[in-house]
Amino acid sequence: MKLRHAFAATALAAVTLVPGLALAADHVLKLSSPAPLTEVDPLSAWFMAFEKGVEEASGGKIDVQIYPSSQLGPIPATVEGVVMGTIEMTTPAIGFLTGVDPRFQVLDATGLFDSEAHALKTLTSPEVKALLAEFGSGAGVEPLFVLTSGQSNIVSKKPIMKSADLNGLKMRTGGATSLVNKPMETFGVSPVALPLGDVLPGIQTGTIDAATLNMPVSVGFKFADVAKESVYIPGKFGIIGGIISKQFLATVGPELEAVIREQATKANDAYAAKLESGPKALEGAWAKMGGHQSQMSEADYQQWRDDMVKVVEEVVAQDKQMQADYDVLKAAAAAHR
Repeated sequence: MKLRHAFAATALAAVTLVPGLALAADHVLKLSSPAPLTEVDPLSAWFMAFEKGVEEASGGKIDVQIYPSSQLGPIPATVEGVVMGTIEMTTPAIGFLTGVDPRFQVLDATGLFDSEAHALKTLTSPEVKALLAEFGSGAGVEPLFVLTSGQSNIVSKKPIMKSADLNGLKMRTGGATSLVNKPMETFGVSPVALPLGDVLPGIQTGTIDAATLNMPVSVGFKFADVAKESVYIPGKFGIIGGIISKQFLATVGPELEAVIREQATKANDAYAAKLESGPKALEGAWAKMGGHQSQMSEADYQQWRDDMVKVVEEVVAQDKQMQADYDVLKAAAAAHR
């Protein structure tokens, strides 16, 4: 396994573990992730299964190189890199793909999914896969996968137990779209746009009071050192879009393209296997770091969720294309509930 960690020496040692593979490969598939890799979270399991599956099924013709923790640059730069063909694949939060195609933003709608298992069934259903296949086509990319990366959480210095506690906070919301920011603005939040790498120092310096993240990022970047409080956002899950360059798929040829697509689907099994244990392990790690996970009352949780969904559907109704895409997602979510 050749995971690209923070130091070049680690990457060199990893290549050495598989003699000749990197040299023998006809193609290199660089995969960028803004989040760190862990042994417990589902998305990391997908990456590792995809790497192993593609390399083995291609007979070593494709060398998959995983670069976690934004080693290939900040999210916007990696998205541009895939569009330009200098990076083969990147896996940002879905809100960062709206510049590639505005249709991606519908996946940020709160309230579509009840759980990550429900989201997996919905997002991998034939009707949703057919819909997503259209996204990004005009920019020469396509989503090889769309999956959740944990239920979205808010980290802060002060505990948040209900939506009223958000009033007056300056918050990094993880996107610049109306579907992300409008619901929070109704609770009195002032959204702040910050790259992931600037969020922790932003809380330290008081530039922001809180940030919307997910537990893999909260734990991986040790946010408990500066913001010990965490609370899950009702009905909202981090959605990751793994976009791949169509130019790269054309370059490798039909046979190897089929391998990539097949292994992307097979990697969903490794992802699914971590959906129950992963979040629990990450919550345990958060607690060991000194973090605290707030538990809202059922009434406050439901009220927060309902209020956000109401605003989401008002935003969706203002765009015919978004409404059409939302209707497909909502119907699929109901069918696979």
